[in-house]
Amino acid sequence: MLLKIASRNIWRNKKRSLTIIIAVSFGIWAGIFMAAFYNSVIEQRIKTAITSELSHIQLHHPEFRKDHEIKYYLSEGRKAIKEIRQDSLVKSVSGRIILQGMIASAVGSSGITINGVLPKEENVLTQLSEKIIRGNYFNPKKTNEIILSERLRKKLKLNLHKKVILTFQDIEGNLASAAFRIKAIYKTVNAPYDDRNVFVKINDVDSLAGIPNQVNEIAILLKSSTSLEESQTKLKRMFPETEIQNWKEIAPELGYTVSVGDKMMYIFMGIILLALCFGIVNTMLMAVLERSREIGMLMALGMNKLKIFLMIVMETFFLILVGCPIGSVLALVTIGITHRTGINLSQYSDAYSSFGFSSVFYPSLTAGQFGTMILLVVITAFVSAIFPARKALQMNLAESLKK
Repeated sequence: MLLKIASRNIWRNKKRSLTIIIAVSFGIWAGIFMAAFYNSVIEQRIKTAITSELSHIQLHHPEFRKDHEIKYYLSEGRKAIKEIRQDSLVKSVSGRIILQGMIASAVGSSGITINGVLPKEENVLTQLSEKIIRGNYFNPKKTNEIILSERLRKKLKLNLHKKVILTFQDIEGNLASAAFRIKAIYKTVNAPYDDRNVFVKINDVDSLAGIPNQVNEIAILLKSSTSLEESQTKLKRMFPETEIQNWKEIAPELGYTVSVGDKMMYIFMGIILLALCFGIVNTMLMAVLERSREIGMLMALGMNKLKIFLMIVMETFFLILVGCPIGSVLALVTIGITHRTGINLSQYSDAYSSFGFSSVFYPSLTAGQFGTMILLVVITAFVSAIFPARKALQMNLAESLKK
């Protein structure tokens, strides 16, 4: 009986009911889609950081990351690279010499990080050649070539094939410098990274730095992020005297981004559902007040307060549960389309690149997140129904029948 009464009461005022259903549908659509979009922002930034900048795991001398001094190198680094390469979980591994120095041209100079790399291995690890917008990747037959970013090129007013001077400290603390010819210009989605990183061949700087055939950083890219902890534990057993860090430890801010990702999603959804809750409460409260004589008549005929309460709750639930599937389907369809085509915000690329983000995003949502959101909607439906239902119970029977 209560189900019949509640379902019929919904359509007594079609415009009001449709307004609530549409509001619920669009609210759920907006909440789920915003969560999926935020997921894509986090995933895109982390993927870029791992594949282009940090890799999954890095190995260093225990003292190296404190001051980045060249004297703290991995004495058995080349041997370690060969051993790590045999691991079935490893996709790619490369050694580097990382130097803090200066780049100078006829126009000016700038502080930079000099990445001495193994060209072939580095390209597999970070796809550096794919980021080149002018020029070509390293020529194995030539020496003293440098690849720098478009931002540095503009800052120092340089062009391809021009010479620059790199200056840095060697293992003895003396200044070492050499001239390098610009082989290529690269550009990534991370402007701060571009501002400070240049690439040279490791053989062109290791002797100048006083550590020939050595490396002070080993970067490892895994086949799957799911094996991160397993691989790190294995490496710690293999090289107990080496500092071994994963990308979350190397860049804690990215780790925090992941940890707060779900919280931000719930905040977005909570704000939207809170707004919906107020709208539903106001609409249902109006419906209850308009039907005060009817509710008073039902109570006079013997319907107890519990049944009155359940009737109002059911009406609210029905309205939300009709809107919920519509909003969910709209959200899933929208996410599916945009995940395939991407959301291109290239007109804001400069703003996004200053924070290390690409301007193209591919929204995605996990089953767990979707289930949690539906649960939040159900809770919102229940909370929204309580106040109007309580208001109905507080009506004075005699006054209600007089109206």
